[in-house]
Amino acid sequence: MHFVSGGAFQGKRKWVCDYYQLNEKVWYRWCDGYKGDYFFPEEKMENVVVFEGMEALIWRLPDREHWAMFFQSWHQWEQNKPGRNVVWIGCDITQGIVPLTEEERDWRDVAGWCYQELTSRCNRVDRLWCGLAERIK
Repeated sequence: MHFVSGGAFQGKRKWVCDYYQLNEKVWYRWCDGYKGDYFFPEEKMENVVVFEGMEALIWRLPDREHWAMFFQSWHQWEQNKPGRNVVWIGCDITQGIVPLTEEERDWRDVAGWCYQELTSRCNRVDRLWCGLAERIK
């Protein structure tokens, strides 16, 4: 699994598309978390699955245990067959000014915990800034 993070509008989507050469010739599935779209793995599906907008998905369901189970199910799916890749894209919302509302603070905390859970399972982690990737793991 591969986690890509960075601030908003830093080129994460473009970088992932370029890195994995996602185009009409590559069989992949893209999950748009900003639209609330996410799904659990199935045995017969694309070899590359991308989840964009993890912070938005976590906002809708700020439950650490749910996401730990979700990440584990995708980790197992990826490990079951060579050539599979699950890519996670999430904005870094854990820095900066502390949010005013309790709901926003809780969301930021849960997102941070989920990102830690996710990166512990990932083989690779990259941080993007101005379209440039820095490999962290």
